[in-house]
Amino acid sequence: MNGILNLLKPSGMTSHDCVGLLRRITGQKRIGHTGTLDPNACGVLPLCFGQSTRLIEYMEDEEKIYRCEALIGLVTDTQDIWGEIKTDNRTNAAKITAEDVRQALMNFCGTILQTPPKFSALKLNGKRLYQYAREGIGVEIQPREVSVYDVQFIHYDAQKQRAMFDIRCSKGTYVRTICHDLGALLGVGACMSFLLRTRTSGFDICQSYTFEQLLSAGRNEIESMLHPPADAVKTMPRLELDADAALLFLNGNPSFAQKIAHPELTATAAGDRYAVFGTGRLLGVASAEAGRGYRILKVLH
Repeated sequence: MNGILNLLKPSGMTSHDCVGLLRRITGQKRIGHTGTLDPNACGVLPLCFGQSTRLIEYMEDEEKIYRCEALIGLVTDTQDIWGEIKTDNRTNAAKITAEDVRQALMNFCGTILQTPPKFSALKLNGKRLYQYAREGIGVEIQPREVSVYDVQFIHYDAQKQRAMFDIRCSKGTYVRTICHDLGALLGVGACMSFLLRTRTSGFDICQSYTFEQLLSAGRNEIESMLHPPADAVKTMPRLELDADAALLFLNGNPSFAQKIAHPELTATAAGDRYAVFGTGRLLGVASAEAGRGYRILKVLH
């Protein structure tokens, strides 16, 4: 099996649990997931089968879209509702209005500095941050830049003190930290109470499959549900190779670029990546180096 399955991950399962279950269902051992979802979150989790696993690194760079609910007035150690309560300001949060929430959310649009939560899988000195937190070891977590392309306020239930919004953001953005920081702006604290990823790596929730559908399907039917590997790199510009150049590329020969007409017209910026196609299929990925042409990054055999 080779391709990408658009899985609708349920709440209560880790991303690794999803991979393990699909291995048992399909008998396919080579499966990997893109863009880890926390166990209590749900939504789109693309799973790569076979050779497609080699394209995961490119898929993870794509933007993500989430629907999120924040509980205003409650602060926890994990920045979500499943953590240990640190502060309960829900009585004081009664003064917060929908307009207050709407205006505060606008502060998160653009390139922002975000300090990742201490309960996260980020590594510091070779150790996960959540491991330090569970051992009670305090460490200094450096803020980093992330991009929030759009925030859409949906509604605020003042009685239940829950705010719903959609957010479109870059890789590495912690939505529960957005909720935590939203609460800080409002002056009463907040934590995330629900998270649904509706789009990632170009895969949309409307075309996702549930585990119930997969368990009732046979292996052949699941194979027919897979997207082609080319969908992993569909946002990249394409390089089309003829048969001779394709053979050179598949053999790892950098002279494949000499077969491309006018490479100087496309290799304009160092670091640009291209999906390389030839003989009717995706062959791999190449990068452009200013003034030097193309360099092979990945070959799919």
